[in-house]
Amino acid sequence: MALSLTAASQTGPAPAKGIGEPGRLDLESVLTDVSDLVKLAAEDEGPGDNRQFTINTDDDVTSLEVGDIYKTERSVFKIVAIRNKGAAGGKFVAQRIGGRAPPGRKWSRVSGLGPVTIVSRETLWDLYKAGGVVMHPIALCMVATIIIALNSLWVYRRGRQCPASFVEAAQRALQEGDLPRFEDLARRERGLFGHICRAMAAKFHASTMEDIRARCEIEAGRQVGLLRIPLRALNFISAVAPLLGLFGTVVGMVTCFESIAFEAASASKAVTLAAGIRVALFTTVGGLAVAIPTLFILFIFNSRLNAIVSDCELLTEQFLHEISVMKRDEAAARPA
Repeated sequence: MALSLTAASQTGPAPAKGIGEPGRLDLESVLTDVSDLVKLAAEDEGPGDNRQFTINTDDDVTSLEVGDIYKTERSVFKIVAIRNKGAAGGKFVAQRIGGRAPPGRKWSRVSGLGPVTIVSRETLWDLYKAGGVVMHPIALCMVATIIIALNSLWVYRRGRQCPASFVEAAQRALQEGDLPRFEDLARRERGLFGHICRAMAAKFHASTMEDIRARCEIEAGRQVGLLRIPLRALNFISAVAPLLGLFGTVVGMVTCFESIAFEAASASKAVTLAAGIRVALFTTVGGLAVAIPTLFILFIFNSRLNAIVSDCELLTEQFLHEISVMKRDEAAARPA
């Protein structure tokens, strides 16, 4: 019995006689002393840290029971809880009792009456956790992108920055020479063009056309600068997210190489190295998954803002022409 278990621990999953044959019980697995198995696993792969992992699978795990022992690549696990199980798959919790390698995709039974092999299914949450702590700032970048995008949908609208109703009413007031009405309309408007119109109306009688034009340019530049703040944030996120992903990958690969640096060359070492590099690359994938959509969002809203600014520039020239007419009429009406 001990010889059979040692072979199973050292050379990988080797099913005992009768495993997988229809209608036959695996009595050898049933009679195995779990404490002996843990001892053998510790001798083969090193002692486990008793860390628990939640595993999802689409395989038939109807026969899976608490206490079953499974092995993946270089670690041994004990099933400590079963959340749900059935012919279409299930979810269970496995405790690492031997080795320190993360659980792989393929699980092979070495004790118990569960399925001979189980192929785990990785969820997005599993991939996120596998990426390590660097995934947290990447996730924050993603959340910030979503918030900024939703805010930009509301802010970068022509109906908010230069609404047609305000433009028509203000232009009519200027054509009629009704400056108080124009000032009142501009004071109540909160968009970009409303601020420009307030600059036009400020100190109207004491200002020349050059003064009014200069005030409009200054106010327009200040407001456009404020409107570009979300775009600058998106530009920063699109630049920093892939760098965070690259940083996480480099740290993960350094850790991976460090963990196998003093081991002899073997097939298991190659498997461990490949698994470590695979996990390390998750952060790069996460960073690119944030940066690429952010660049598209930045391009869309930057184009929207540029179109709004162009419209406001054209309207400003039209309004300044109306104001110059008012100024000319005002100068003509003064007594000589």
